[in-house]
Amino acid sequence: MLRHVVLFQFAASTSRETINEIFSGFGALVAKLPGAIRITSGPNVSPEPLDKGFTHGFVMDFESAAARDAYLAHHEHVSFAEGTVIPALKSGRDSIVVFDYEVAE
Repeated sequence: MLRHVVLFQFAASTSRETINEIFSGFGALVAKLPGAIRITSGPNVSPEPLDKGFTHGFVMDFESAAARDAYLAHHEHVSFAEGTVIPALKSGRDSIVVFDYEVAE
């Protein structure tokens, strides 16, 4: 299994409703794509002052790296990211961190 971790720095002007719609949109993508297993998301609640301005994140699990790659290239993901997610971020693509790793089962 492959775990896809994504952290965001949303713009101060991005409403809570927009952020909720963004995470709902990612959930809808998971439901449509083969090989996507689940997604969890939420705001940072860590008491440690180490977030470097990243306020929200999600973790998406895939059956394989190939399933993740299909998700990344999928037209609905690309359209959603470019049209909805990136405009809501503090500094566009510079406000995203992505980290993927294999999970031993």
